[in-house]
Amino acid sequence: MGATLSQLTQWVADRWRVAPATGHAPLTPARVLRWGVLLLLLGPTALGLAGLVAPAFGLWPTLGFEEVSAVAWQRWWALPGLAEGFRLTLVSGLGGTLLAVLLTMGWVSAAAGTRFGERMERLLAPILAMPHLALALGLLWLAAPSGVLMRLLLAPFEVLVPPQYPLPDAHGISLAVGLALKEAPFLMLMAQTALSRLPVTAQLQAGQALGYSTPQLRWRILMPQVMRAIALPIGAVLAYSLAVVDVAQVLGPTRTPTLAVRLIELWRDSDPSARLPASVGALMLALLVIGMMALGAALGRALLAWHRDWVLSHHPARASRLALASEAMFGRVARGVLGVVTLISLLAFVVIGVQSVARSWFFPALLPSRWGWESWHQALAGLGDAFSNSLWLALLVATLAVILSVAVFERERESGRLRGFVVCLYLPLLLPQASFLFGFQVGWLSLGASPGWAGVVIGHLLFALPYAWLTLAGPWARFDTRLEQAARLLGRSRLEVLIGIRLRLMLRPLAISWAVAFAVSIAQYVPTVVLGGGRVPTLTTETLALATGADPRLTAVAACLQACLPLVVYLLARAVPAGRSVSPTRG
Repeated sequence: MGATLSQLTQWVADRWRVAPATGHAPLTPARVLRWGVLLLLLGPTALGLAGLVAPAFGLWPTLGFEEVSAVAWQRWWALPGLAEGFRLTLVSGLGGTLLAVLLTMGWVSAAAGTRFGERMERLLAPILAMPHLALALGLLWLAAPSGVLMRLLLAPFEVLVPPQYPLPDAHGISLAVGLALKEAPFLMLMAQTALSRLPVTAQLQAGQALGYSTPQLRWRILMPQVMRAIALPIGAVLAYSLAVVDVAQVLGPTRTPTLAVRLIELWRDSDPSARLPASVGALMLALLVIGMMALGAALGRALLAWHRDWVLSHHPARASRLALASEAMFGRVARGVLGVVTLISLLAFVVIGVQSVARSWFFPALLPSRWGWESWHQALAGLGDAFSNSLWLALLVATLAVILSVAVFERERESGRLRGFVVCLYLPLLLPQASFLFGFQVGWLSLGASPGWAGVVIGHLLFALPYAWLTLAGPWARFDTRLEQAARLLGRSRLEVLIGIRLRLMLRPLAISWAVAFAVSIAQYVPTVVLGGGRVPTLTTETLALATGADPRLTAVAACLQACLPLVVYLLARAVPAGRSVSPTRG
């Protein structure tokens, strides 16, 4: 078997190698796949932006609009409640991003590198795997006037009628909180990846020798380095929060929706001409996101400069007892807040499961009075196609995402650090989905393609690939290359070393990266709706459709399936044993 593998890999390597007679670099699989990744990232993005501008100025020959006009802009500005939609988009998007960043800063300053931080990282795994829509539904049932939290608070007082307060609220605050609870774990994961690339131990030891305490060093030394490293992930969170659709339809205002929800409504209107003002709105949303990112980048640079000046002018020897006590108190408060946030998110997952098997559950009972599986039987009868579509789509997308990520890392080892490529990798995450995907569909249709599986696979891969790459980046960078160097000295080819040593020793990180890409594919709503044209039903689209109905039990079943599928895959990936390498001398 070993000889067969050696011969096969050597044959592939020989066929891909091009003699550098012309002075060009050899054509390797990693080089070819890297160009394929760039084409995948930049092609749909460029096509989407081009397909967005033309309809905004009245050009859409497919629908019969063949002359430049301002009718699309006129119809867009004539829409009712537009100013309120902009305000709600800013409140929910900026508020959710700011809360997520503050939670991440609290984790870095109070929990990173501690036992509490390690325990919380393990608890955050189910939250990372849970789709946005499922978590939003769980939070809604948890915080509703007759929800579990209110039942727990009012249980000692024997209150029989639930209090009345609007949820979702009309100001977008509940949407901002829901987004923060889901996006903070992602930023914490990115912060952990950034910390793994820093000489944390050496920096802490040097700082302690100068008289700083560990909390002071986390805040003064580690914090600015981590915040610079996760600038692009923060931008991705901002773009998603400003343009989210599925979560906004559950936790957002219902009377006046956010801008992204209004765009989806226009795009799915039975009148095809409604897509012209939708293109204008998508263009406005893209400009809004770009403007907020530029403002956030400028504010971040100013805050980091202020932080540097503050650190240089405040030595711990001159700090007052009140300042030192405040820093210690901040750590305890941050740990408490992070614990409560994690508990609420996990409890939301439990509420979904209980709701799905509750036959009758009336206020103020803490648990259902009757249990049953009738809702499961009823829901599963209509969710078979959606379940199979979600499963096969996520399997394909996750596999492609991991293969392309490995190719990117191999190309990086061949040519050095690809800084420009990292920006291209983040590009789909930094643009609002409801903007460039609309334009991509226009361009996709103009090329003669039709809505369906091909477009949905490309749309899912655009967002699963960056997350797979980000998840794998830390373990890939920390890998000890001495075994690979020894194998190369013994005559093994680069492909043999990759398959026989690195990939075998990185089975668990590869599995976790695959599971993350799987979960990202399961959670995609806008790419499925826009690029699928309603022909590819998934658990996410069906869950949101059921959420508008009257029976929360059927919605809970769909949400439970949507949440459990990536969670089971993630737990299986965590259980994958560490790989074992073959001997470099074995044939």
